[in-house]
This record gives sequence, C-alpha cells and structure tokens, in this order.
Amino acid sequence: MNGSRNGGGDGSVIRVGSNQGDPKEKMTGEGSHRDHRREIILIGVPAILESLIAVLITSIDTKMIAPLGKAAVSAVSLTAQPKNLFFAIFFALGTAASIFVSQALGRKDRKEANAYFHAVLRLGFAISVILGVAFIFLADPVMRLCSRQAETIETSISFFRVIMGLMVFQTMPLILNAALRGIGLTKVTLVSGVFQAAVDFLVNYLLIEGHLGFPALGVIGDALGTVAGGVAATVVGLVYMKRHSDFLTLKGVTDRTALPPEGWKNIRSKAGNTVFENLFTRVGFLISSVILSGLPADQTSVYFVASILLGYTFAFGDGLQSAVVTLTGRSMGAGRPKEILEYLKQALLIGAVLCAALSAVYILGARLFYRQYFQDEAAITQGMAFNWVIAALTFLQILRIIIAGAMRGTGETRIPRKMAMVCVLIINPAAALLLTEVWRLGVWGIWWASVISQVCWFLSALILGRKRFRQLAGAE
Repeated sequence: MNGSRNGGGDGSVIRVGSNQGDPKEKMTGEGSHRDHRREIILIGVPAILESLIAVLITSIDTKMIAPLGKAAVSAVSLTAQPKNLFFAIFFALGTAASIFVSQALGRKDRKEANAYFHAVLRLGFAISVILGVAFIFLADPVMRLCSRQAETIETSISFFRVIMGLMVFQTMPLILNAALRGIGLTKVTLVSGVFQAAVDFLVNYLLIEGHLGFPALGVIGDALGTVAGGVAATVVGLVYMKRHSDFLTLKGVTDRTALPPEGWKNIRSKAGNTVFENLFTRVGFLISSVILSGLPADQTSVYFVASILLGYTFAFGDGLQSAVVTLTGRSMGAGRPKEILEYLKQALLIGAVLCAALSAVYILGARLFYRQYFQDEAAITQGMAFNWVIAALTFLQILRIIIAGAMRGTGETRIPRKMAMVCVLIINPAAALLLTEVWRLGVWGIWWASVISQVCWFLSALILGRKRFRQLAGAE
C-alpha cells in the first residue's frame, strides 16, 4: 500500500498495542455479495434507526414549539448552523474514534483501540467544558453575527446560551456512540438514541407550555429538553461500557500515558482533516443561513420545516455510512483492501433503493407532512413544491455520504475535506448570494444553490473516490 504506518494521510494508524492478531485468521475477503449486504444491513439498520431518532427529535421539537408561533420556529432553527459550526470539532473527534477503533478491530488490537478511544474521549470532554463556559458569555455576539432576523434574535440568544453552555452533555454521547459504532455495536447506540428521545420529549412536554404543574418556559424548555436527552444518552453509553468491556472499556480512561506522542499526531491528522471538513461545511451552510435570515420569517419557517426532510435523508445516509466506516475500516486494518470496494458497491446499491423509496414518500406524502405544521394553504403549497427539489437532493446526498464514508474508513480524510471546502464553503454560498440577492429568487435561490453544490459534491466524490479505491485494490 502507498505510504507507511506513520500516522500520515494514507489510512494508517500508530500501533500502540502488542496484539496484532493471528496471521492465520487473515481472511481472503472472498465472501459473496449476499454476505456483504447482510453485514451492511445488520450494522446499518440500527445505525439508520438511531440517526432517524435524532432527526425525529428535531422534527417533534419543532412541532412542539410550533404553537408558540412562526417566530419561535425560526428563532430556534437559526441557532442550528452556528451550533453545528462549533460542534464540528466533536463530530470530527467522533469520526476519528470510529476510524481508529474499527481499524484496530481488524487487527484484533484491543489495547490500541482503547488507547485512542480514551484519548479522544478525554480531549472531547476538556474542549466541551471550556467552550461551554465561554458560550455562556459569547452567545449574544455569536447569534447577532449569525442572524439578521430582528424579530427573533433575543429568543435565539436565550436558546443558544442554554444549548451551548451545557454542550458537554451532547458531545459525550456523540463520541461514545461513534466509538461503539466503530466496532459495529449499533444496537447499543440505538438504545442510547431511544432513551435520549424519550427524555427529550418528556422534558419538552413538561416545560415548553407547562404541564403537570411545571412552568411554561417556551423555547428555553425546548433547550433544557435537548440537554436532558443528552444526559440520558451519556448514561446509557457509560453504563454499557462499564458492564460490557469485551473490546472497548472505560478502564484506564484517565491514563494519559497509554497513547504515545505518535498516536496524538495521528489524532491531529485524522481529526484535524475532519474538523476542517466539518468547518468548511458548517461555515458554508452558516453563510447560507445568514443569507436566508434576511428573508421574512413567514418564508423561512416553511423552508426550515422542509429542511427536516433533508434531515431524514441524511439519517439514512449517515446510518449506511456508519456501517461502511466500520466494515471498510475493519478490512483496512486486517489488510484486505480489495474487500473495501465490494462493501462500497453493495452499500451504494442499498442506498440507491432507499433513495428511490424516500423520494416517492416525500412527493406523495408532502401535503400530509406540511399539514402537521401549517394551517394556511399557501404555506402547504409552497412546501409541496419544495419537496420536488428535496427528492432530487436525496439521491445526491445519500450516495455521496456513502462514498465519503468508505474513504474515511480507509483513513482517507483529506479528500472529503477538500470536497467540502470547494463545494460547500465556496460554491454553495456564492450561488445562494447570487440567486437571492442579485436575481431576487427569494427562498428558491437557497434551494437551487443547494442543488448546484450537491451536484458538484457528488461528482467530485464519485471521481476522486473511484481513484482512491482503485489505488487500494491495486496495491494489495
């Protein structure tokens, strides 16, 4: 294979354990197509369900604050992009954890897996506590920078301060679950998601409008529900690892000497590329969100509700990506690069079928969906028109996510970073600005900008990914 095992961008990791696996157990990777599909489905279905629960939380949260008015919906929705911008650090750490533990699993190196897992977990905890304290004071200037919607700004600031000030309870389950997904334990992360949703909805019910004697806190109640759900998810992950330490364990989590300096360099390499990928993505979407916030709240509220469907699309793609990262990472660690291409082909086949099914549901069920949020016919009709664009974006998004996931599983994080920089940081906001401010297409300008950037993103993933996987297969 190209490169050496020095923690560079070639997909390698630093080996910190002594158990490198039994050479006799090195498989040839000549399983049938059905076997590969079965593995993807067994890992992917719980991961998809977990991702769907996360989107369902957002969807139901939006519905539960809808009685407070369209301004409240827009206020909460406008905090999503700045939140995700700063959460890019933790998404990257989670991705790095998945890569490290999946490749260590392929080598059957438990010590290496836990050294990386513990290091990432400690780092994530420290950063989230520091940033959480900072955002108690910085919520006001950050939201005023990210939103131009005067009628919602104070509400957005209040919501953002609670969410970010207590962010540690959202970042910890993110990293814990990413590590568990890396070794294929998606059923555990699904249970974590169920508990998170249940607690979130309960607290929302009690505190948004005030029930069973609890105060009506409005959007602050929604924020506290999100935090409480994160606490529940964290407890599930910690309890599982404490009781089941078959591969990953919490024992030794405070040992800062377990990972050598070369290992920290590897974390910076893998997580650093992913951080920048997420930052480019989030900054690009944030710029588009700022452009969008210059439009009236009546228009943006329909857009934000329509965007929930793209969240469901992403959930399916992200679930399949979890399976692909686990399986390609395991194959990479076990020295079976040709098997990676087979997993990718089967995942793309499954993804294409899901795209067709989702697109049909979005189009046929559009009116029913928007009736859950709006009463006026104009808003419902506008949403139904948006769904045709969402159906097209579904194919581009899911298939691109699967390809990028396979690249990450091999340890290749530079290519996804470069694609995000060009397509999301440059093309998307530039197109959005041109179409909304120059051509005056309003909210439709945002949608067409998304189509343009997603087409470029998908094509670049297809071309660069194909080159990457052919190199790996030819190097075996």
